[in-house]
Amino acid sequence: MFKKSFAALAVLGFCASYANASSVILYGVVDEALVFTHEKFDVTGEEGTKTNTFGLESGLNAPSRFGLRGVEDLGNGLQVSFVAENSFSADDGSLGMGRLFGRELSATVSGDFGRVSLGRMGGVGSSAGSYDLVYAYGDAFDGGDNNIFGLAASSRYDNMVTYQTPDFAGVKATVQYSFNEDSVNDKDREGSSAVNRYASAALTGDFGALQTVLAYEFQNYQSFGTDVNPSVEDGHTVYLGGNYDFGVTRLFAMAQYFKGLSATQLTAIADETRAETADNMWSDGAKGYGLHLGTVTPVFGGDFTAGLYFVDAKFQNGANAANQNDADLSYYGAALRYGYPLSKRTTVYTGVGYGVSKLEFNNNGQDVEAKNQVGQAYLGLTHMF
Repeated sequence: MFKKSFAALAVLGFCASYANASSVILYGVVDEALVFTHEKFDVTGEEGTKTNTFGLESGLNAPSRFGLRGVEDLGNGLQVSFVAENSFSADDGSLGMGRLFGRELSATVSGDFGRVSLGRMGGVGSSAGSYDLVYAYGDAFDGGDNNIFGLAASSRYDNMVTYQTPDFAGVKATVQYSFNEDSVNDKDREGSSAVNRYASAALTGDFGALQTVLAYEFQNYQSFGTDVNPSVEDGHTVYLGGNYDFGVTRLFAMAQYFKGLSATQLTAIADETRAETADNMWSDGAKGYGLHLGTVTPVFGGDFTAGLYFVDAKFQNGANAANQNDADLSYYGAALRYGYPLSKRTTVYTGVGYGVSKLEFNNNGQDVEAKNQVGQAYLGLTHMF
């Protein structure tokens, strides 16, 4: 009897220690808002278009998602963890990004050496996921306010390897490499010149009230294969930014320089169709800079966020468009948002914003101006679980 009791206690003790050593958490966000959007698009020599829409949209304050997070303590300071995060539209229940876990699916080993992550995850300049560094440190809205943004940004990429160093007096270094940015839609050989590849490096600093970030991203466009990118130059983006907590408000500032970016990577070209057209007309991509200034201020128990965005760029002509001159692109936008927490997990929010992008070029001797204006106003609710 004593032996059986001792064995039972031993099993219970082992189970308890295992439970303490590993855990899995289900989490998520449901975000919905009533949104009014006004858009006006004008092109020289053509009749302009104007649209006003009002409806229910998902993910304005925080993208709607659910996910699983797990961690196991292997002892001696070594841990293995994973993130499997889904994207969905709360207004209609549809799956986001065309994948089961489109936002992130990664496995991480961490210890005294730092951390290594493998899988699908966001780039340092994507404002997404576990390695959201550039915009978390340098943008008051952490990636713009819906239609109001304009700046260059990377994305989430497949086949990614990320290494982040331990903290050295508040400073961390992060490097990333993707062997194929999108293996769902590009089935060519991974790690070869037949697919688009991505690399980045970032330095972040946390010094009390001051946070800083310096980052570089490299888009290595495929040079052959079934889906050759029309850009003949690889893409380069450099970021410098940070924020400082003054107590009464937190001030954010960021600057970026980019070269060789496709139009789909520059959010100042808001419409996907116009972005694809720009890539075909100016095959050397976009070269220019972007600026942001913003604040987050505690007001009446909530947070008031304000942001200004400015972009000045040139789409450069390549061999694919012999009759097309370079095009000048400018963008400016302003956004305001106020969020009030009803509880630790639920926030009500409202905001307004306005942005203008302008593309000017000469097409076979004719000066052309394409101008897009977007205004937005919204009221929504975010619930986290």
